[in-house]
Amino acid sequence: MFDRIARRYDLVNTVLSFGTDGGWRRRAARETGLMPGGSALDVACGSGKLTAELAKLARPGGRVVGLDFSAQMLEVARRDHPGVEFIEGDALTLPFEDASFDAATIAFGLRNLADPVRGLREMTRVARRAVVLEFVRPPRGLAGGAYRVYLRTLLPAVGGAISGDRAAYRYLSDTVDSYRTPKELVAIAGQAGWSDVSYIELALGTVGIVSGAAVDR
Repeated sequence: MFDRIARRYDLVNTVLSFGTDGGWRRRAARETGLMPGGSALDVACGSGKLTAELAKLARPGGRVVGLDFSAQMLEVARRDHPGVEFIEGDALTLPFEDASFDAATIAFGLRNLADPVRGLREMTRVARRAVVLEFVRPPRGLAGGAYRVYLRTLLPAVGGAISGDRAAYRYLSDTVDSYRTPKELVAIAGQAGWSDVSYIELALGTVGIVSGAAVDR
């Protein structure tokens, strides 16, 4: 599915988020604490937008790698972000040694992992700090109700029209009830062994950033 929508994935995201998705990624990148000369891994990197934000922070002299299982997404990433390293791989079995990076990130990919706890554990195996940017379950109240209607109606209609793949964006809309609450995201990070877990609310409570550190080795 992600191979099919890769070509227009970034455009759809920008339209559907009213141009705010770039700011979310920049905030997630800053939460890594990555410094010039540092190293980072962006898991489930897709078209590489967060990977590119990390690369800006790591320059000069740093190393940033984007990893994804979609060959077509990686093709877009390599085209749009030359000079950044992208590899095809499995988020549940990262092909790196322990503590290979200063930081690891994943943006809007956690809900697609077959075993999210294992995925988060892998991130802190290979990195000293980890950051998750993810949609959360619509909060109660007027804003949450409006967001749920948006996900159910506007997202599949607009996403399908722009991408040419209505089935893909119907799938993304239908998974709204599988979105986790902020407490559940923090709990999953704890189950994965993260320490010093924190949560930042964005976009009226519809998007969140979970960050934490690897346990002392």
